[in-house]
Formats: sequence, structure tokens, C-alpha cells
Amino acid sequence: MSIEQNVLEISGLIFTKTILGDLQKLQQYSREPMAAIYADNLLRTMRTMRDKLPFDPYTEVVMALHDAIAFQNRWIDYNANQYQGVYDLLTSLIEREKLNNDEVSSAILTLENLGFDTLPFGGELDFTTTQDEDEE
Repeated sequence: MSIEQNVLEISGLIFTKTILGDLQKLQQYSREPMAAIYADNLLRTMRTMRDKLPFDPYTEVVMALHDAIAFQNRWIDYNANQYQGVYDLLTSLIEREKLNNDEVSSAILTLENLGFDTLPFGGELDFTTTQDEDEE
């Protein structure tokens, strides 16, 4: 194992521990003013993880969660049970050595099933305008 691989493994472990810790605190203080501190820490850690490990499959799952809680500060809308579900999901993922594409997709679907909108930035497509222009 090269030095570079060791650094990546250590970095992933540090991010994971921090994310899980903040998720526990966010769950504990869910829907209380104190939760803002842990939500901020969580979002910052997620962004740092994205910057440091952009091609890691685990990062893809973490960023799906990031989008769900960051968009319009929706972190405040989720409850303790939902945060516990995310904690359990991420804990189960880090116990595996590597994630394949199917596992990443499954994890993101699990986030959706927990009630997290992992694609909050999407908009509705309006095909009527295009069709009307084509008919002219």
C-alpha cells in the first residue's frame, strides 16, 4: 500500500467519525435552536469531504444527503428518527471495504425512503412550449 493510499484511508475515517458525531448531535437536538451548530458542522464536513475525496463512492452518498439538508435549510425540517436512519445507513456503509455503483444507488434510495429529498434542485420540465413551437 502506498503512502497516498494510507492518507486517503485516514482522511475517509476522519470524515466519517466527524459526520457520524454531528449526525448524533443533530438527532439529539432535532428541531431545537442548538441543532443549527451541528447542522453547520455537518454541512462543512460534507463539503470538505467532497473537496478532498471527490471520486469516493461514499462521498456520493454523503453529498446526496448534503443536498437534501442544505437546500433551503431543510435540515431543520427533518426529525430525530430520520437522522437516526441516516446514522444507521452510513454506519452500515463504512463497515464495507468498498462500495459499488449498485450499493451507492441503493443507499441514495434509502435516503429517499427515509424522507430526504436528495434531488431538491430539480425543476419540472415543460414540454408544451417546445411542442407548440415545433408545430408552427
